[in-house]
Amino acid sequence: MDRFARMIQEAPGVVRFLGAILLAQLIVWTLVPDLLYSILPLDALEALAWGSGFSLGNAKHPPLTGWIAGVTAVLTGHADWPIYLLSQLCTVGGAVCIYLLAREFAGRTESALAALTPQFILYYTVTSPEFNVNMPLLLLWPLAALFFVRACKRDRFRDWILLGVTCGLCFLCKYYSALLYSAFAVYLLIAPERRRLLLHAGPWMAAGAFAVVILPHAMWAVSGGLAMMEAYVEKRMAFAPDATWFHRHIQGVLIVLANAALVYLIPFLAFQLAKRSRPRIPSESDRREAALFAAVMTGVPLVIVCCIGLSGKAMRTMWLTPLFFPAGILLNALFPREWTARQLKWFCTETVIFFLLSVTGVAVGGMVHPSHRKHFPAREFTAQIESIYREQTGEPLRIVFGDAWAAGMFRHYLPGHPQGCIRRNPCEVQRLGPMLREFGGVAVSDDPDDIDSALELSGNPPDTPRTTFEIESRTLFGKHRVRKMIVAILTPEAKTRTDAVQR
Repeated sequence: MDRFARMIQEAPGVVRFLGAILLAQLIVWTLVPDLLYSILPLDALEALAWGSGFSLGNAKHPPLTGWIAGVTAVLTGHADWPIYLLSQLCTVGGAVCIYLLAREFAGRTESALAALTPQFILYYTVTSPEFNVNMPLLLLWPLAALFFVRACKRDRFRDWILLGVTCGLCFLCKYYSALLYSAFAVYLLIAPERRRLLLHAGPWMAAGAFAVVILPHAMWAVSGGLAMMEAYVEKRMAFAPDATWFHRHIQGVLIVLANAALVYLIPFLAFQLAKRSRPRIPSESDRREAALFAAVMTGVPLVIVCCIGLSGKAMRTMWLTPLFFPAGILLNALFPREWTARQLKWFCTETVIFFLLSVTGVAVGGMVHPSHRKHFPAREFTAQIESIYREQTGEPLRIVFGDAWAAGMFRHYLPGHPQGCIRRNPCEVQRLGPMLREFGGVAVSDDPDDIDSALELSGNPPDTPRTTFEIESRTLFGKHRVRKMIVAILTPEAKTRTDAVQR
């Protein structure tokens, strides 16, 4: 303990400030959404729904995010705050990894500034309470980059194996992580001394560790999951029939590039304001190497994403979420090395101001702007529907069929935690369809097509009664909003057949 206290005392002031701001982020960004919102965000509920069965695969994304959310919910009694905390552990852990990664190129002061830079990036702050497949990547991408740099520098088996394991975990969160591996490959190949590493055992040990980590999911994909994924993605990412050539090939690329430029602009201005000097190409070899590494880690994935868009594939701005972990390393390398006490004070002040503005903006929005995705009375509504189900069937509710929001809501908030079957996810329908036919359940959605699909899947007749509920979403100061939810009670297939014969 004394040694730890001495390390803190001996650390530069900006390093201690980094620790304080990360602790504040962990606490504040966990408490603010938990106090403001009555229901978890859509993506978090979706992860809880598909993670409930701990299946090896899913049509929309790999399974790791669902597993993490599912385990967290079970271990913490399905409270909301642990899910918000989960997101902040990813962002704060990612900042720590960025600091350690920057230490491979620079001293403690510059490394702390690199780890503070994400405080100016909205993906690490304003949007961070929404736990989704991108949040673990904020931790895993810089962690993989850290092991990659250490492996390239020291060529130790330990680093190569840890690199393979971490890359495997990245892949199990999102297939998009293949873009990070492309950046690793480019950085490895552009220098002769790194190319020679391919003749050593290390990179192949990393590949082996990667293969072991993803093997169960790969077996699931080969056994039929891949076909469902392809069909789902093709349908979900399809353009409208009347989309123009410009819309299909150019518009998405321009939107992504504009978003990327805006993301970089804010931390760039923070450095510019603190340093009061212009960026320039570094002359020192270590800073050139840091700038090259950071540019490759962000630039290669961004170029590939743009090529995908130019080919006519649909794009999503959320693809940018994990790309900017090297931003602080790049900016530190481009601006002059020396930091005066005044400049450091300016940068830390800017960080605090931006932190407070971000929290204030989210808090005000949460108190003024009503949204069913944030202020829906989930516990009351789910309890009401279960009560109706028990009155009609005399059985506990085992499964809910609907969109991702409804399925996740019942899974998380109803004390019995029924399985949530997401209608538009073929893997979930295939896994849970037999259970729906055997035990019956409830169909819940604001879309009549979801109810029709539930009736067909469960073997219930199309004229099964439906009830529409009008649910108010409330905020402290904003107007109340009403959302209509359609509910149908699904009887087991065997009972439906018996009733049909009797009639």
